[in-house]
Amino acid sequence: MPIVRLTAFFKDDDGHGWSETHDKDGGTSIVTLAPFLNDFNTLMTTSRRALLAGDAFYIGCRASYPISARLNAGDNIELDPPLGGPKSFSGQYLGMSAPEVAVKMRLRNAGFTAKSDVYIRGMWSQCVYYGVLGFASGVGAEWKRLADIYAAALVTEKYGWAGTNNALTSRGNVSGFVVNANGTVTVSVTPTNGVPLPAAGSHVPVKFARINGSKSIMNRSFACVVEVGGGSVTTTELVNPSEWVLGGSYIATITGFIPYAAVSYYKLSSRKTGRPFGVGPGRAPAKILH
Repeated sequence: MPIVRLTAFFKDDDGHGWSETHDKDGGTSIVTLAPFLNDFNTLMTTSRRALLAGDAFYIGCRASYPISARLNAGDNIELDPPLGGPKSFSGQYLGMSAPEVAVKMRLRNAGFTAKSDVYIRGMWSQCVYYGVLGFASGVGAEWKRLADIYAAALVTEKYGWAGTNNALTSRGNVSGFVVNANGTVTVSVTPTNGVPLPAAGSHVPVKFARINGSKSIMNRSFACVVEVGGGSVTTTELVNPSEWVLGGSYIATITGFIPYAAVSYYKLSSRKTGRPFGVGPGRAPAKILH
């Protein structure tokens, strides 16, 4: 089941840029990205744009999904001119907070077992009082009302995130490893949660821990390939560990689509900004060869 990643791009009038990402279930197959891209663009130009200050702008979006381990399909919408947020409310000018200021909107799944944080930037400066969110004023209450509408739209339109699928994620113990002639390492594992490894030949991220009393270089995450028989995995990276002595555990994480079910809370936070999407790095200085 492909998961479509949808990313919206924003900027302010001082040259700061940021993005916001949501995922959507692609179904059994994807013929074209156009419906995903157009629906997401509509959501951004209506519900999300309403949360921007007058000097912040929505500049476009991108839709993509993996075709293979090394290839993605993707398409963009780039607006020219970009769309700014509302300029005023109830007679007050809606200027943007500092570019790094964000509202962390925590969304959760239906079973209360998983959560995902969305950082809303480009917000109205009147919503921040003495380092905390202030929704009591007329302006603050209006922003909160619009934020609730946006959160409800994310839920209703079945957006979500790619998270751990516990039903398919294998966890267990390490019983040894060998270093191969090509420099990779094959690790023998035994599932203990009743979930086997994926089919032989599958590529899966595997995190190892507590090998050799937590002192082995193998105690980290590796991209691995499942071997025939389902009892071992081989790293795709070259590793040079000391010999296996004892212990170890592993988690072979399988991700899946988790739909948003509700918003839990809003909290003032911060996130760094970068260069706006679509802006080149500029002209490089001339190089002298000598």
